[in-house]
Amino acid sequence: MIHPHNPIMQRLNAMARQWQQEVRPRHRLIRWMLRPEDHRMYEGFCRLEASQHGSLNNLFVFFYTPFRETENFSHAIMANWLQEYDDNTEQKKILAAAGVRGEWDTTIFRTAVAAEDHAACVALLPQMTRSYREWLGMPGTNLVLALLPKEMPSPPAFAAWLETWMRQDLPDGIQLLLFDHAQGNFWGAIFDKHPSHSCTMQHDLRMEQAIREIATAGAATDPQASFRQCLFGMGEASAKKDRQGTQDWGEKALALGRRSGDALLLATACISYAGMLFNFKTHEKIDTLLEEGLQVCIKGIGKGEESMKSLLLQYYAYKGSHCQIRKQRKEALGWFMRMGEEAAAFGFFTQSISAWYKTFIFARYRNFDTEKDKAVLAAMQLTDKLGPEEILSSEYPFLAAAFVQDRLDKWAGLRQQVEEKMQQACGPGWREEVEEMEKNYTRQRVREVEQQALMED
Repeated sequence: MIHPHNPIMQRLNAMARQWQQEVRPRHRLIRWMLRPEDHRMYEGFCRLEASQHGSLNNLFVFFYTPFRETENFSHAIMANWLQEYDDNTEQKKILAAAGVRGEWDTTIFRTAVAAEDHAACVALLPQMTRSYREWLGMPGTNLVLALLPKEMPSPPAFAAWLETWMRQDLPDGIQLLLFDHAQGNFWGAIFDKHPSHSCTMQHDLRMEQAIREIATAGAATDPQASFRQCLFGMGEASAKKDRQGTQDWGEKALALGRRSGDALLLATACISYAGMLFNFKTHEKIDTLLEEGLQVCIKGIGKGEESMKSLLLQYYAYKGSHCQIRKQRKEALGWFMRMGEEAAAFGFFTQSISAWYKTFIFARYRNFDTEKDKAVLAAMQLTDKLGPEEILSSEYPFLAAAFVQDRLDKWAGLRQQVEEKMQQACGPGWREEVEEMEKNYTRQRVREVEQQALMED
């Protein structure tokens, strides 16, 4: 269980207190109005209150049942509920220990679900909530049916289902809980239509502050906690385009890394600070930071520090991007190629493919045919090291499609190997399939290159 002093738990407790203050037994329809990104907190609130650790004197049941159509949603909820009841043996043990004996009589509900009698399920869902409450020996307790549909293709159709729910003769103390977007106000019309039987709660969870509190928690002498504080400070200053503030926090992070004696912390400070300075094009300082961090990584790898390998590859990517911004295009391609080569040497083959694909797209966009062909060939020479899953989860198919168009006899053997590998992974029609995928995937990468070109100009 989450520690009560954890910032997340503090917010969940605040939500429970607000519920106690605002929700009344007469409310049949309740919603939390939160920002879209706060849906996880709504989920956490529902899951906590549905567990034995909940603090409210309500009986919560919580489902992610997808909403697809108004007519069959009640049926889908009932099917989920019965499945969860059948599968959750741990909950049955807890209930038995609490004195709940015997099985829940679900015959009438199972019959309607099995027959896919959607009209009957609409009428039976409220009855099911009452039956569940009575089986638990809690007939006077408010039961909250909390929903967070994992699919919602039509909010208007869902609103129609809500209206059907409200038109029914609902048992006393049965409440439906929903999540609504603070700005979208998707269920506003239905709530406005039933003001005496609905309750809207708005709450500022301040999740950014919570995340910051968690990330920077620790003793005052803990360099990791202090470093994370610097990262947040840099990020906030950079977002405000505050160059001096960014540099102040960056210098603090750098000094902390050097003072700590932790090479990984120092290398991370260098690349984080350099990345923030990209917004201000302070090229000389960026060069200095990237070079310092690069050397720290190389030394660390020489001492056997495995964690430095991934960071070193990030340095190559940053070096290449910095060269792009300064219109040093050939140098940028060199860094991306080096990133691919180093990743391959480390055994990070899918990262190699990604680096070479980036090289390929950039070189093709700038008409650097030599560099483009070099990147494709480098990727193809990893063919025997890649399994089908690695092929399908990387940009290898796009590079393979470009490679097999080459008719030079010099690479005929490798071309045949690539062809066989792609047929194994994607089937005989792989070229057409890859061509279709590339229309969208490569277009996105080209847009990224064009955006980089704008930065250069």
